[in-house]
Amino acid sequence: MTTLKREPIKYIRDFIKKHYKKPDCCYICSSTEKLELHHLYGLSELFNNWCDANKIVIDTEEDIIAARVTFYNDCVDKLSNDHLYTLCSPHHKLLHSIYGQRYANSMVPKVTNWLNIKKDKHKQLNYKQN
Repeated sequence: MTTLKREPIKYIRDFIKKHYKKPDCCYICSSTEKLELHHLYGLSELFNNWCDANKIVIDTEEDIIAARVTFYNDCVDKLSNDHLYTLCSPHHKLLHSIYGQRYANSMVPKVTNWLNIKKDKHKQLNYKQN
C-alpha cells in the first residue's frame, strides 16, 4: 500500500478536471485575460460529506484512486460544467472576498445569484457606454 503523497482532494481534482469544458472568457465581463475556474460547490465539502455518508476512510493512494470514480459518478450533478464558472482573476478574487475562500455549499444559490447580478450589471454598463 502506498501512503498518500498529497491531500485526497487533489487526487479528486486531477481526476475530474478532464471532464471540464473551460469557456474562453469570463462569465461576468467576457474578458479573455487571466482566466480561472470557479466551482460553485466546494469539492472538499462534497467529498467529506460523501465519505461520511458512505463510511469510507481514505488512508492510502489506493483508497482514493478506488473511491474517486464512484464519488464523481455519485456527485456528477454538482461537479458538472453547469456548476463551473470561468472568471477573470479580478472577478474571482472579488467573489472570494465577499463569500470567503471556502464558503459552505449551502451558499451556492446566493453565489449563483451574485454571479448573475454582476453579469447583468456589466452588460448594462457596457450598453450605456455604447
